[in-house]
Amino acid sequence: MESRTIAVIELGDDRGLPDDDSPPSPGSRRTAARWRAGLLLVLLLLLCVTAASPPRGALLPGGTVDVPAGSTFFVAGDLLLVSVGGNGPDGGSPNLTAYELPTGARRWTVPADPAGRHFADLVGDVLLIAEVGAVGRGPVTTARSVRTGELRWRRPGRVLRMPDSTIGLGVWEVRSLSGAGRRVEGAVEAVDLVTGRVRWRLPLSSTAVVQPVSGDPPRVLVVHDNVTAELYDLDTGRLVGVGRLPPADYAQNNPRVIGERLVLRHPHRGGFAVTGYDLPGFTTRWSRPGGRATEAIRDCGGLACLDGESQVIALDPETGAERWTRARPIGWHSIVWSPDVMIRPDAYEGRTLLAVADGEALRIIGTLPTDVVDCRAGATALACRTAPNQLGLWRLRT
Repeated sequence: MESRTIAVIELGDDRGLPDDDSPPSPGSRRTAARWRAGLLLVLLLLLCVTAASPPRGALLPGGTVDVPAGSTFFVAGDLLLVSVGGNGPDGGSPNLTAYELPTGARRWTVPADPAGRHFADLVGDVLLIAEVGAVGRGPVTTARSVRTGELRWRRPGRVLRMPDSTIGLGVWEVRSLSGAGRRVEGAVEAVDLVTGRVRWRLPLSSTAVVQPVSGDPPRVLVVHDNVTAELYDLDTGRLVGVGRLPPADYAQNNPRVIGERLVLRHPHRGGFAVTGYDLPGFTTRWSRPGGRATEAIRDCGGLACLDGESQVIALDPETGAERWTRARPIGWHSIVWSPDVMIRPDAYEGRTLLAVADGEALRIIGTLPTDVVDCRAGATALACRTAPNQLGLWRLRT
């Protein structure tokens, strides 16, 4: 496989006009020269990517699936799920169909309520699906057999889960102008994902941010409105740590627990800071200026990534040290729910380039047909809408 890397030079923020008419200093002339040289290098690199022959070997064609126009699709593990609302020209009933990836072989079709958005995951032989409905109907979570689609259990609200655990967190999201999924209310329930049975329940006196925390043992982070943070054992519901955090824009992506550190972006001295706390004691271990209000914090390979509109900064969660920075090249867009899988339409002879983020670089792995922009990526496969009534499938070999 031929591997291509896009190198991106950080140009800095000092791009405005001078405040007065005084002649530039030698230092500013050197900065301007570096700025022009960096810009030229970026343009040359992007030109090389666009003009070169497309890379081959990492993106292999699979099958195709004919779907009704207006259907929605999503991926869970090695399954492609297609939801049909039942209001199409064929007049059929709402249903959910599972196809195998990447061949497109149909596995099962079952009646199902239509939903505007879906989130899905596999837990052993259980397919866990969160259905976000239209206005007036809250989210619902269903568990189905991966093999047959048979309904195992169903409950209102969302169920959050973590890898390597058969226990999820049942929550009820607060709908607000700032967006769904940011805060929850009512209670947190530990749900057995195989049976749907509630293991333990934590009532909430007000709204809170709740996150499952991977580890051995797995735990649950709850940050209340009064910025009191609590850590619970996922299996038993026992309180194992408590502390206080600074005021911040708390949401599902802030703070994030990465390794043994809780990483929080919060206001600080007229700007923002990023701070790491140990667990379960919530003691401050490091803090550094930076971060913007629009940035999200996510785990990218064990690093704390500040995911912004123009760049991604990776921090060591143990020390706060910057490990790498990756600018977001113009024209590239992340695939829905897969921030490290990116596409660039019309980049090579009218075709779409596909790349995966590899640390501080983008690694191009293949091309997609013209006008393909709506894609969903699984662990080993990619599904894209190639026509209003057709999905194309590809195998990802990284």
